[in-house]
Amino acid sequence: MQPKVSVIIPVYNTASYLRDTVDSIRNQTLHEIEIIILNDGSTDNSLDIIKEYAALDNRIQYYSQPNQGIAVTRTNALKYTNGRYLYFIDSDDILEDKRALQECFELCENEKLDFVCFDAIQKQEIEKQNSNIPNYTRGDKIENKIWNGKDLLEYELIHKLLRTPVWLYFINRSFLTAFFKRFIPGIIHEDNSYVIQIHLNAKCVRYISKSYITRRVRQNSIMTNKFSMRNIEGYTAGCIEIQDLIQNHPEWKTVIDLYLHNTLNDVIWAGHRMTFLEKVETFCRFHRLSLNKYITLRNWVVFWLKRK
Repeated sequence: MQPKVSVIIPVYNTASYLRDTVDSIRNQTLHEIEIIILNDGSTDNSLDIIKEYAALDNRIQYYSQPNQGIAVTRTNALKYTNGRYLYFIDSDDILEDKRALQECFELCENEKLDFVCFDAIQKQEIEKQNSNIPNYTRGDKIENKIWNGKDLLEYELIHKLLRTPVWLYFINRSFLTAFFKRFIPGIIHEDNSYVIQIHLNAKCVRYISKSYITRRVRQNSIMTNKFSMRNIEGYTAGCIEIQDLIQNHPEWKTVIDLYLHNTLNDVIWAGHRMTFLEKVETFCRFHRLSLNKYITLRNWVVFWLKRK
C-alpha cells in the first residue's frame, strides 16, 4: 500500500539529537508512513543510530552518501519517497505533537489541499537568543480559511508573517513534483526558493494555528553562527532563482518583487555585523546581480555605518 506520508530526515553529525527526532516521528498517531533517512557522510555515530532504528521499525529506509550538504541531501531523498504527502524535518528537531501528521493528512485529504503550514516553538540551548532567528509562532494572525497560495504569500509578506523553513510545511507530493526540480545545491537558506515556489503554484492551502514542532536553537548551527558571506551567497542565489520565475509567470511579478524587497532589505540590515571587506564584497555582488534596486537608502546607510 502507498504510505500516506513520506517523512524525510537528512542527517549530518547529529548523533546527540537523532534519537529524539526519530522517536518523535515513530510515535506519531498516523502509522501508515515511511521514514526516509539520508546520512550525508556523518563522521560521528549517527549512522550506527540510524541502523539501530531501521532494525526496530520496518517503516524506516536509510541511505548514505558522501557529504554534499543539506540541499543536495533533501533533493536526493525525494527520489526515494512514495507517500501521498511529504514532510521534511531536520535531524535535531522534534515533532512534539503526536497528532501532527494525522491532523495535517486529514485536513489535506478532506479539503483537497496542496499544502498546510503551521508554527514551531523554540528550545533554547544557548544563553542568548541569536538575532538571526525569527519567531516561529504566528498565533491567530493568519485567517483560518482556505487560501490561494499566492494570496497567502502576499498577505504574509505584507504583514511580515512569512516563515520559510521546510519543516513548517506538509505538502502534497504529486503537487510538488509537478514543478519543483531541486533545492539549490551548495548554499544555505535553500528553503526560501522552495517555499516561494509552493506558495505561487498552490491553489488551495491552509494555515494551522498550532506549534507542532520544537526547533532546537543550538551552538554552531546555520542560524546561530555569525552572519557572513555564506549567508549573503545563499540568500542572493535563492533570490535570483525566484526572480527568474517571472519570465514564465509575469502574473507573479508583483508578489515576487515584494518578497525580494522584504528579504533583501532584511539581509542588508543583518549584514551590518559583517567585516568591512565582506561588506565591500556584498555591495559588489548586489550590483553585479542587479539586486541593489530593491534596497532602500536607509538600509544601505545602516549596512555601512551601524556598529555591531
